Amino acid sequence: MSLLFFQFSLNRFRPASVRPHRIVPAVALAAALLGSPIAQAQDIDYVKANFSVEYNNKLTEGVNRLTIQRDQNQYEVDFDLDHWMLSSSQHATFNMKQCEVQPLSYVSKNKRPLKDTSTQSLAFDWENEQAKLSGDGGPKQFDLSNRLYDPLSFFFEARCDLMAGEQRFSYPLIHKGESKTHTYKVVGTEPVQTGQGLVEALVVERERSSTTRRTRLYVAPSLDYLLVKIEHQESRLLKIVATLQDMDYQLVDQ
Repeated sequence: MSLLFFQFSLNRFRPASVRPHRIVPAVALAAALLGSPIAQAQDIDYVKANFSVEYNNKLTEGVNRLTIQRDQNQYEVDFDLDHWMLSSSQHATFNMKQCEVQPLSYVSKNKRPLKDTSTQSLAFDWENEQAKLSGDGGPKQFDLSNRLYDPLSFFFEARCDLMAGEQRFSYPLIHKGESKTHTYKVVGTEPVQTGQGLVEALVVERERSSTTRRTRLYVAPSLDYLLVKIEHQESRLLKIVATLQDMDYQLVDQ
């Protein structure tokens, strides 16, 4: 059914001694992974989801919402985080057909107390095989002769990989102003308590060279491969956990 992914800016919460880092849940895997087996996969019509966020094992106040909307083969994804320490929004548009994603645009905005709003935008020109970065980290251009993704859209292809039973998968993307490859692998299963009950989830971990940083995504096959939790350990001083509280979604009729 869909990839429901979740993403937020870790450097807005970090102590002064901790290096900035943006979680890509990754979602946000992002994001929701909603889906039946790959041969019978149905597209998402819409998703509306709310997440709680814990900072160093303490529940934070604030609103954390994710929405996904479809118009034919084009999708719009919005993530909004409203917290006293951070106001953050991310918006992506992309085309998707038969599990192939073609990013069109991506915009992120972040505001901290006593700081100006920081903005970063990506525009994908597939006809001329160029992606343009503006705002923070820009201006820059990236060659699209080989496919690149933004920090949100690639999760929809990751959904298909998980539905197909893949245990390890990699995606090239533009992240933090650079072209990078993110690789994930399935490392086991674990029960997760959500606002919609206890579910058994696949544990999907991002491969890293660091021994102190870890990002894990929890995907529930019983909820059509919905992402129900994401954990990021930046250091011994900083851990953030986002957990699904409630969700409404609909699939495209076939």
